[in-house]
Amino acid sequence: MSAALLHPQPHPALIGSYLKWLKLPAIAAAYQEVARDAEQAQVGYLSYLEALLEREFTQRQSRSQQQRLIRAHFPYAKRLEEFDFSALPSLQKAAVLNLAHGDFVKQRQNLLIVGASGLGKTHLLIGVGQALCQRGYKVLFRTAAALATELELAQRELRLPRLLAWFRRFDLVLVDELGYLPFSQTAAELLFQFFADRYERASVGLTSNLDFAHWTEVFGHEQMTAALLDRLVHRSVILSLVGESYRFRQSLAALTHGGAPERSVTASD
Repeated sequence: MSAALLHPQPHPALIGSYLKWLKLPAIAAAYQEVARDAEQAQVGYLSYLEALLEREFTQRQSRSQQQRLIRAHFPYAKRLEEFDFSALPSLQKAAVLNLAHGDFVKQRQNLLIVGASGLGKTHLLIGVGQALCQRGYKVLFRTAAALATELELAQRELRLPRLLAWFRRFDLVLVDELGYLPFSQTAAELLFQFFADRYERASVGLTSNLDFAHWTEVFGHEQMTAALLDRLVHRSVILSLVGESYRFRQSLAALTHGGAPERSVTASD
């Protein structure tokens, strides 16, 4: 670089305008403070530059992470570390925590969490989803009922192919509470189309209170249910939760201590 391009006297206003135009807000906010620190520490120009870039990178990473969490539409925040694994001894804690690394998403596998109500299926589903958002994956959360309604509306408005293509933008779509209510024939067929569209393209995570043998109670059509299970179970991680309802345990503990049971969603479905 020509020495003529180096200015002996810096112009903060000009630097600020450059940084604004280049869309580097973290550097714009910190470069003068970091410059003073660099002078006091007597570090070189490259160390100063590295410190500024690190601030910009960290801020952008944090902003992107927050945007992914917002776009996922989680109903509330849950962390895997908050889950009470002691209540479900058969559930391998290390294997569950390992899901947060995202290997199953890289391999386009599914995550199926099955068990009775009140065991923490939704907690686990959201916990995995939020951990993957923090790792850079695009995640979307829907209840099964909301997803069915969304698909039916898209079909009526003749935009179903566009909606399915939009879902494909997400690395992982989480479908909660599959099995609590039976679907109409149209809704069942559309859900089958949704799952089939993602088969070996991208991952699905879902929770259900029903064993696979009882899914015909929800979808109605035996052959379609068998075909759906074939696609979902193939290349899937399956967590089968067995234990006593968290809400029942909480209510029992409250009654034992002479108080009214408190409402909580710590390990809810």
